[in-house]
Amino acid sequence: MTIRKLKVSVILFLFIVTYQTTVLANSSWQWLTSSPKVFLPYAILLTLSIEIIGIYVFAKMKEWSIKIKIAVVVVIANLASFLFPYILRAIDLHGFYSEGWVTSWNLAFETGPYYIVLAEYLLLTLAIEGPLVYLYLKKHVKNTGALLKLIILLNIVTTLIVAVLERILFYGRW
Repeated sequence: MTIRKLKVSVILFLFIVTYQTTVLANSSWQWLTSSPKVFLPYAILLTLSIEIIGIYVFAKMKEWSIKIKIAVVVVIANLASFLFPYILRAIDLHGFYSEGWVTSWNLAFETGPYYIVLAEYLLLTLAIEGPLVYLYLKKHVKNTGALLKLIILLNIVTTLIVAVLERILFYGRW
């Protein structure tokens, strides 16, 4: 995937996210067991471990003195992809509630499905984490194409693992 295709993908994703309609129809997902919110810290640790170790092992870095920086970039990218939907939700909720941004921010975390892994989650992860990690690490690797494929593969693997664990450990329905 070239940089141009990556830019087009990011622009397309941002366009889709920006021009959408939000409806609060009280018809969201209901967890019948406890919410996967309790699983979230473990999912984060698992995801970060797999992604950081995967990059360390398979990225063929030119120099290994930046291991800490790699870990920091992966953590920041994962944090950004986690917070982005809540930021969008807070913006949407702000239009419905007049109590201010603090209330909208709190409601973004306290309403709806707290945490559910779907295909959209993978696309969001790739659209946010992919460019952040790739753009930082591309100058430190021998093969940028392989790096991009590795980032995509690691995110697919971690998303699938977390999705499977979520479905095994917790049960819910629409």
